[in-house]
Amino acid sequence: MKVPTAHRTLTERSPNAHRQPPGEKYEVPHAGPDRNRGRRRVPRRRAADRTVTADDAVAHALAIGPDSSPAERTIDITTLGARTGIPRRIEIWFHRVDGRWYLTGMPGPRNWYANLRAHPRFIVHLKHGVTADLPATAKPVDEPARRRVITAVLDLQNRPEIAARVSRRQNLDDWLARSPLVEIVFDDEQLRTASSARS
Repeated sequence: MKVPTAHRTLTERSPNAHRQPPGEKYEVPHAGPDRNRGRRRVPRRRAADRTVTADDAVAHALAIGPDSSPAERTIDITTLGARTGIPRRIEIWFHRVDGRWYLTGMPGPRNWYANLRAHPRFIVHLKHGVTADLPATAKPVDEPARRRVITAVLDLQNRPEIAARVSRRQNLDDWLARSPLVEIVFDDEQLRTASSARS
């Protein structure tokens, strides 16, 4: 009976195998029996230890802080038009202060803010490190929290690497008086709990 060619290449020994250096008989460098000689053995992590779930990736993407990059702060949101009710998707930065998430922007009217005041339900679209669409509600912010959040945001805005993108230094009083600001309250309670634990 003829052995199939594919099977033969796996089972037959090459006539020149005894001449090949260790590790080359598999046509893969350093795959032979001497491949670990002189190397320190590093224990391999179990598969369970290496597994990253979608929930872990989302929690990591939401765990931004003062040293997070602009890319890590960038999300999309989908709101419903204040007058039309038509979904509107925009790119925006989000912020995390004292374990809570916020949306804000430069002083002045903003369509996204008008939309959220009319229709507080919206979607946060994560796109850095993980892709996820997270239902949320925009919650008004009281004055003490407003001052705390705006101060933290301006500390970030006035950093040299970010201030270079802005035409002028930001003014606290102007932001407090005229900037849009809402808290993001995610529907998923586990996200809120995980954020409090990481604060």
